[in-house]
Amino acid sequence: MTNVHEANLAQAELLDALLTQDQPPQRRRWYVAALALVLVAVAGAVTVVLTRDAGPQGPPHPSAWDPKVQKYVDFVEKKRDLTFEHPVYVDFLPESEFVAQVTADDAEVTDEDRAELERATGMLRALGLVEGDIDLFDASNELNGEGIIGFYRYDDERLRVRGTELTPAVESVLVHELTHALQDQSFDLESRFQELDKADDANSEAASDGFHALVEGDARRIEGLWRDHLSAKARKALDQERAQESDGFESGAKDVPEVLVTMMGAPYALGEALLAVAQQQGGEAAIDNLFRSPPSTEEQQLDPWTLVADHQGYLTVPEPELPEGVEAYDDGAFGSVGWLMLLSERLPLEQALAAVDGWGGDAYAAYERDGVSCVSVNYRADSLADLSQMLSALRAWSAQGPRDAASVEKQDQTLVFRSCDPGAAAPKVAQGRTGEALARALSRTYISLELVKQGALVPVARCAAERLLREYTPAQLNSPKLDRDRVAGLLAPCRGSA
Repeated sequence: MTNVHEANLAQAELLDALLTQDQPPQRRRWYVAALALVLVAVAGAVTVVLTRDAGPQGPPHPSAWDPKVQKYVDFVEKKRDLTFEHPVYVDFLPESEFVAQVTADDAEVTDEDRAELERATGMLRALGLVEGDIDLFDASNELNGEGIIGFYRYDDERLRVRGTELTPAVESVLVHELTHALQDQSFDLESRFQELDKADDANSEAASDGFHALVEGDARRIEGLWRDHLSAKARKALDQERAQESDGFESGAKDVPEVLVTMMGAPYALGEALLAVAQQQGGEAAIDNLFRSPPSTEEQQLDPWTLVADHQGYLTVPEPELPEGVEAYDDGAFGSVGWLMLLSERLPLEQALAAVDGWGGDAYAAYERDGVSCVSVNYRADSLADLSQMLSALRAWSAQGPRDAASVEKQDQTLVFRSCDPGAAAPKVAQGRTGEALARALSRTYISLELVKQGALVPVARCAAERLLREYTPAQLNSPKLDRDRVAGLLAPCRGSA
């Protein structure tokens, strides 16, 4: 997942100067269902970094921490301002043993698992996110085997780390996973997930996903603080090892569809950005408060200001009407992140993000008709103008794909979007830009956040970030050749947002 923190610091300094010329600056869910089908079939209980299986009560714990992890325990407690109730076991596993724990044997996959994987494949093809004849089992095994580097389990409350030596990267993973163990002891993660999963409204899955993003974003935040505290020499060593890991991942997972990589990384990146905004606005207490009252929509993850500043919720949307005789095999809220990934595969990124920003609420149902996977979504927007913008986007998206595979119509204040799997032989039109689309949204958050830290009012900072990213890429904003006069002109209307 793209790291936009350091890149945006230079942007923020420039924007601060332009926005405060007259005064001195002040000083910084559908896709979840599809991915879940894959992960359950491929890796059993293991997810990216932690599992959510209820295990036997009272698993054994060591009487003291392993001495070689003590300094990482101390660091996590200090930075998270929480205290462990008890030590946990930490298993340093050889490469082959670790990979065996996060991947599955083809022989262990049942016919029912295969049917679920075929259904997931059809669903992703219906949404334009994968194309052609792909094997999700192999792709996901590659993704897990190459991409998972550590995990914490609820059932035995043990930590597993990939590697037997305390290299810089393994140290960083330790900090991340120890943060999960501390979260579990402080907030009882298993019970919180069970509570959220039991909710029966359309957005219950979004709330559970929002909590997952907090859990992962918090761990990444502490991991980032670990890197920051290192000496320049140690940071360089960590960065070099991480770069090697990244190269290895790209090589080993080259056949994995980009959207699966984006899905796996999204909770980390979105959660970290949300927590950064919350912390700036309310300090460390705001982070703990979010663990008690997590975001309830994907919109609040994609644009944290909608939660922290706007306190924006969602509109109630009726479930889609399905063809006669057809039953849904999955339903819930489709969500802003889902729409962004869908639209970004066929439309310009700025158009996709602008359309998603008007999200007000939705409800989807996935079903099979004559053996073909289909998805139907009811969508409502914040305003009629936002509704029209999404209508135009979905019409353009549908026109880019196979003929008659998708449609959208307006019924009063609701859009009804339908799309079915065009088949493995359909022409390929996806741009492979889901990761870039998510990075664009994250850049907007971090640019606006840095401006707020430097004294800009929240509405002004949000306006500035929005307008700039409609005209420039993050790389262009970092260029020393950037036309400051043009930027000043673009941002002039933002001063009236205060």
